[in-house]
Amino acid sequence: MGILVLPRTLDASVGNLPKVTAPDVKRLEKLGVKTIRDLLLTLPFGWETYGGPTPIDSLAPGTQATVVGTVTTIAPKITRHKRMKLTEATVSDDSGGRIRVAWFNQPFVAKQLHKGDRVAIAGMVKSGFGGGLEMQNPHHEKLDGNGDVQPSRVGGMMPKYHLVDGLSNRKMRSWIESALPLAGQLEELLPESVRQRHRLLEVVEAVRRGQHPETEEDYREARRRMAFAELFELQAAFALMRAKIAAEPAAPIAWTHSRTWRRRSR
Repeated sequence: MGILVLPRTLDASVGNLPKVTAPDVKRLEKLGVKTIRDLLLTLPFGWETYGGPTPIDSLAPGTQATVVGTVTTIAPKITRHKRMKLTEATVSDDSGGRIRVAWFNQPFVAKQLHKGDRVAIAGMVKSGFGGGLEMQNPHHEKLDGNGDVQPSRVGGMMPKYHLVDGLSNRKMRSWIESALPLAGQLEELLPESVRQRHRLLEVVEAVRRGQHPETEEDYREARRRMAFAELFELQAAFALMRAKIAAEPAAPIAWTHSRTWRRRSR
């Protein structure tokens, strides 16, 4: 197996990141994302909040939640209606509770998860058949190691990005996770006096909080800083344009005695 070498500069193409294919590069270009800098500065437009792991026997229908447990059953199926591919599983935890899980049109899940695997799932809790609980198409993460290992990609606050066909929030999160070590190279374009006057985060901190917020306040502060910077750069560009126009010499208007005489004679 070869050694994976990550790109070293923000100007490198996103195609240099792990698991970014050539078609992915074209899809990202539709979003205006060409370089690693572009990717890091693309903050989520919103978040789904699932919270930390909750015991299954404490879940209530109609709530978004995260569960960490063990896969007790899992099997791929074909539904009778519309012949839809379905992966159906049961997850149990130490509370003694059980929850049915169904993934529609995601047959790969049956290959990723197996009976006895420890897994984290996050989604909307619903009432299932027979009075039980279920989740449909939840986010999932297979957990390695012992019971002390906690989910790192599922649960808590999960980002939602603007997407095009072929892209997913899961892919975006994975690529940004790979690029975050380069966030320290981002250039600060706002003067310190402006940041202090408006109580704005530095760009590196804004990107880190915006992509990995611990609270909703973290995300709001990151978005406020990035929105201010966009407006600041736009105003600076207009100011430069006005200064350039003002510095250009005005073209003289040719004026002759005959023109003056004709105007006075009217």
